[in-house]
Amino acid sequence: MQRLETTIHAPRPFSLKATALSHGWHECSPMSWSEGGQCFQIIDRDRHGAMRVSVREHGRGGRRVPLRVTVEGRSVDVETLAQAAERVRFVLSLDRDLSEFYAICEAHPTLHVVPELGAGRCIRSASMTENIVKALCATNVNWTQAVKMINRVGQLGPPLTHFVSLTAWPTPREILRAGESYLRDVCRLGYRVESILGFCRDVCDGRFEPEALIEQARDPETTTDDLLAQLRSIRGIGPSSAHYLLGFLDRSDHLSIDSATIAHVARTHTNGKKPTLAKIERIYAEYGRWKNLVWWFESWLNWDTARQIMREAGIEPPGRTATRKKTKRV
Repeated sequence: MQRLETTIHAPRPFSLKATALSHGWHECSPMSWSEGGQCFQIIDRDRHGAMRVSVREHGRGGRRVPLRVTVEGRSVDVETLAQAAERVRFVLSLDRDLSEFYAICEAHPTLHVVPELGAGRCIRSASMTENIVKALCATNVNWTQAVKMINRVGQLGPPLTHFVSLTAWPTPREILRAGESYLRDVCRLGYRVESILGFCRDVCDGRFEPEALIEQARDPETTTDDLLAQLRSIRGIGPSSAHYLLGFLDRSDHLSIDSATIAHVARTHTNGKKPTLAKIERIYAEYGRWKNLVWWFESWLNWDTARQIMREAGIEPPGRTATRKKTKRV
């Protein structure tokens, strides 16, 4: 395989580990985190097939954190390297200005540790098509089963040369080619098969363009409600899933409320009493366009991974107010 490297930079505060482990996508094909190598990996693809993209923190730097991006594949050139590095920037949310969010964290009773840890950015897939298919897989199922389903679908993509178990994410056409029986019997997607196949058909036939959502979201003239309506138009994407997907578009002004949100709010804000949806909205209303990111990192700080990161940073984790929900629904 050919191999090329380049360096990109993340704005401080930033920790690759805290970012890679900020969201469950790191457990799902085609992403992974290597604790031993302190390396975030994506099996990406170009016109030649699958390629491995590895990201590591590279030196201390100054106002920015240098990240070494290594691309390995059958045929890697400078253009391929540049495109892969740009996708890494999107996956790690490096271009998002979080200064206002960090100001909120500084005044928050628990989130003040988020900038200290270099956290605050959530990973996402470089493709909204991929994010949506994964969200469809994760609907109404516990997280462990969602990961298994996502990874089975992930095996439909092209394998990395000499590493048949490492595959890039499949295109909608490759998912359609696998067919209903494969998705139902091998991937075990259950009722989700119809929604996923319908979505893939709409993408292939040009009736829906998921990647256009990214450009629309960057336009301040596009309202979050406009984006939400487009996401809700996808069969199988309910209110919670649609709000969840908005986060991948850098829109955090709508709360994603599901069973995990309700449980978290009950433990941390309402003394164990189950809150109403209106109560949850009132609790986070003061955070404006950052409210969904506030709730997410309130919850994240109670994950075992976050508590480990705190200890590594010399910060004693506070008393646990909630455990990471294995019944997270999106």
